[in-house]
Amino acid sequence: MHNIRSEFLKFIRSYGVLGVAVGIVMGQAVAKVITVIVEGLVMPILEVVLPGAKWQDAVWHLWRINIKIGLIIAALIDFFIISVVVFFLVKFILKIDPIDEKGEELC
Repeated sequence: MHNIRSEFLKFIRSYGVLGVAVGIVMGQAVAKVITVIVEGLVMPILEVVLPGAKWQDAVWHLWRINIKIGLIIAALIDFFIISVVVFFLVKFILKIDPIDEKGEELC
């Protein structure tokens, strides 16, 4: 039993499993906050700017298929905002410079 425990601890230390787990938990928390900002701030502004209320409920009827285009657009906006936040976290807060595999700066 001691051997399995030591192998497990070695695995956790060598592959940075705890760092990955913390990153996943933090990523979920950031995604939740961004989703609330999108739903509570961005979408209401878009509803005022775009004609017609409840554009998220927009549906395209294609033969017998109902494509919920409003939900798709809302998810794309959510994804874009989360992507921008992650980009700025990596670029500015962590101060990571873009370097390719040869060690040459990309920008």
